[in-house]
Amino acid sequence: MRAEPARYERHFEDETHLETNPYLCRVWHRRGHHATLPGVGTNRRVTVFGSVELLGRSRIELVRAAQASAGFVRYLELLDAHHQAGGREMYLVLDNGSAHTSTLSQHALTKRKGWLHVNWLAKYAPQLNPKEREWRYLKRDARSHLAPTVRAFVDDILHGLAQPGGTRLDIVDEVPDWFLEGHRKPPTGRRPGRPVGAKDSYKRAPYRRTNLLTRT
Repeated sequence: MRAEPARYERHFEDETHLETNPYLCRVWHRRGHHATLPGVGTNRRVTVFGSVELLGRSRIELVRAAQASAGFVRYLELLDAHHQAGGREMYLVLDNGSAHTSTLSQHALTKRKGWLHVNWLAKYAPQLNPKEREWRYLKRDARSHLAPTVRAFVDDILHGLAQPGGTRLDIVDEVPDWFLEGHRKPPTGRRPGRPVGAKDSYKRAPYRRTNLLTRT
């Protein structure tokens, strides 16, 4: 890789979760007093799919509302565009997490085997993945405070992802509007509550009142 940098690229990929509650790390506080941090009423979480190139020349970052195989496949599409722009043969270092070993992810990796070679690590090997160190710095610098809104929370993450730098940065924000508005799932458009005229799939037993025995 180092001998022929114009021909090869090796990317170390990993995912991390970032929450609206501040990231707990080392802080200064007065002796005899416990340090306190403000928290949110309802904690929210986004997932970042990201990779860093071996020589630090490029980074690919994808911010989404959930961690799933579909997110990893979307990351591979960004890696595909990066490959087409540079034309280099690529190696991708992955751990054996469920998002990488699912049927959908394996099919996506097989489609790209002509130019993408996968090096598998253990299911959890942070000491072998330099992207883990970048996650630690991101949480320390960008998530050590309470954001006023969910939009500001995502913007802080995007700003933190751009700090390591590099020749090429591909940072994609795919956090949906319904997440920023405070929903946990995409709205269905239905009115809240039980739909009018809804019927149960099973027959309910008739209600019977039972008189309890009392002592006399």
